[in-house]
Amino acid sequence: MMKNGTHIPTINSDQAIPVSPQEKQELVAIKEQFTSCLHAIMENNKQTHARFDLEKVWPKTNNLDELYGQLSDMKQCLDSFRPISPDTIKDMQALWDMQYTYESNRIEGNSLTLDETMHVIEKGLTIGGKPLNDHLEAINHQEAIQFVRDLSEQSTEFNERALLSIHQLILQGIRERDAGVYRKQPVFILQSDGTRHEFPQAFILNKLMEDYFIFYDENKDTMHPVEMAAHLHQQLVNIHPFIDGNGRASRLVMNLHLLRHGYPISIIDSEITKRQEYYRILGDYQSVQQGTQQGTQQGVEDGNSEPFQLFVAQKVKDSLFEYLNFLSADQNDDATDKGYLFFKTIQHYLD
Repeated sequence: MMKNGTHIPTINSDQAIPVSPQEKQELVAIKEQFTSCLHAIMENNKQTHARFDLEKVWPKTNNLDELYGQLSDMKQCLDSFRPISPDTIKDMQALWDMQYTYESNRIEGNSLTLDETMHVIEKGLTIGGKPLNDHLEAINHQEAIQFVRDLSEQSTEFNERALLSIHQLILQGIRERDAGVYRKQPVFILQSDGTRHEFPQAFILNKLMEDYFIFYDENKDTMHPVEMAAHLHQQLVNIHPFIDGNGRASRLVMNLHLLRHGYPISIIDSEITKRQEYYRILGDYQSVQQGTQQGTQQGVEDGNSEPFQLFVAQKVKDSLFEYLNFLSADQNDDATDKGYLFFKTIQHYLD
């Protein structure tokens, strides 16, 4: 159901936490059923680990309204595990952030492997034969993630100061003069088909960025959070306000908005075919924006903004699957009464 552009979940959020002895007994019974289901999967696969297939509950869809509805419902299920013990989530979040740093930097050409990225960040090691800047990019991005996590818990709105602070962290020690400031020169990229894509001229950046934050302020309370996150990412890449670090900044801004609305950080894969898909879909959106800015119909006809919204929504869904699978298997004592809404939602699919 949609109201004023916002998905209104069909699940009652009051069901998130069991409030009566009967509901607590019900939760215990469903968890036992869930554990039996995992045991059956392990026996069938002859493995010592198993994951419940959440696509049975929230199947694949390319319909954006339906997908946003799924994400809202899944987010409420995630909320039913809150408050999450810091000890429970600490290791998973550390690994998740490390994976995010590796993937986001690799998209931009960083040569460090995931293992090397971990050694640089956790142990301060220098990897022989790898550029110094690759080490700095790993350290900087990890600091930027923590900054974004901290910022997401504050009451201050996302604004230009926050964006420039994120970018400053990305480029610190690498391009100090350009860190946290808008570019003052033209930039372009060569696309996969050999054509040259030029980004907006530097002298109109202040106006474009003013419009960017106006768009955010006018839509942040009515647009689905995942849709807004995609637009913040798309539009920032399309404006390309910085001389370097635009992709990483855009993905961090996307995740800042997701975190603020209770969604987990979402990771875009750097594997070559998936990276090319990411660039291709972003290119479609750039065609839309270029046509709009130039006042031409041709640009609108050449591109479509929905594919990138769908792309981001599916990445958010993947992240929610990861977190729900992790938390539903938590056997710690403080998790006993948590996850009621999640387990009630999947109960029908456990048979």
